[in-house]
Amino acid sequence: MTAHMNIAASTKILVLSDDAAAASFMLDTFGSLSRYDVRHLALKALAEKGRFDPAQFDLIVLDVDNGTLLQQPELFTFRTSYRDIPLVVVSEDLPDDMLRLLFRLNGNDWLKKPLERRALIDMISTHAPGTGASDSRVHAVVSAVGGAGASVIASSLAHVLAQPTKNSTPRIDLFDTDFCSGALGYYLNLVNDYDLKPVIANPSRVDLEFIDLVRKRHSGGFSLLSFKQPSVLLAPKGRELVLRMLDVAAFESDHTIIDVPYYDTPWKYEVLTSVNSICIVTEMTVPALSQAKDLFANLARLRGSSDQMFIVINKYRAKLFGLGLRRQQTEKIFKDIPTHFIADDWETLSEAVNRGVLPFQVNSRARFCGAVGKLGALVR
Repeated sequence: MTAHMNIAASTKILVLSDDAAAASFMLDTFGSLSRYDVRHLALKALAEKGRFDPAQFDLIVLDVDNGTLLQQPELFTFRTSYRDIPLVVVSEDLPDDMLRLLFRLNGNDWLKKPLERRALIDMISTHAPGTGASDSRVHAVVSAVGGAGASVIASSLAHVLAQPTKNSTPRIDLFDTDFCSGALGYYLNLVNDYDLKPVIANPSRVDLEFIDLVRKRHSGGFSLLSFKQPSVLLAPKGRELVLRMLDVAAFESDHTIIDVPYYDTPWKYEVLTSVNSICIVTEMTVPALSQAKDLFANLARLRGSSDQMFIVINKYRAKLFGLGLRRQQTEKIFKDIPTHFIADDWETLSEAVNRGVLPFQVNSRARFCGAVGKLGALVR
């Protein structure tokens, strides 16, 4: 058990719900995080004196579903008696007359069903006493084409974000979602031989203790989750496993960097629409630039905005003569899209990959390291 888990006090949560699916989802979500101790009761418990003691809980989650419960006076009697306990409400989309009743509960927050895991965790972490809001930021580095160098950029970005400041040392996780190759484990000489197959069948086993068990610590100041387990891609619960691992890893990290492969996976676009920033890594060829532009347009549409999305042209070579593409031509292709160039630095990167170290450890003054440092400043 890690130090931060020893320090974090257990927060007792009461879930009051008659919706079996929603209750199961909330129990599963809170149960994955060791800082929470959760109990579920049906709503009829409100009218049964002595059934439970609300005062023993730090936070109550009340599921009013379609709002009919809001017409029962015992609900407001209960709230009046325990107004000092934080209350968050979940429900279906309610009509205006039901919303007025909802406001009378004087709850701390409200979340509409169907519930989403990340939004639920963020809401609870905001209102649970002693936990405070989660300031975790998640950044995706996604390849537009194979071999663009996104994995090396992702690992170097993790190192940049892991650098301590005057006030704190950031907690950084690097998550490799290319389960076909587990490339980052090989690049950083941190190959993980943990067999995920038993966990794929039961993703509910993933909690903070599990993540601490399987993550690898890198001397660069970050933790690595990278597995060569192609079966995750085909497993019926593979998507659930990956999203759950990401949620739990990101929960207590200041920054999580996700290395996303160019090919489609069951979780790829769900991840990319939820992260705080995206770096689309491509090369200086017409096909690669076209793929990057298409991916950018698709993600901007899915996210509803292009904010905090960047094109990163890797392995850039400036030429005085020849027929190759020039920087000015790419600027015309991407127009107003934020575009960043990382110069080709074969000697530094090839030595880093062959030695299983970060480019920074080969040459901290390399042009590649300077360019990734600027990316870190943009997404931090």
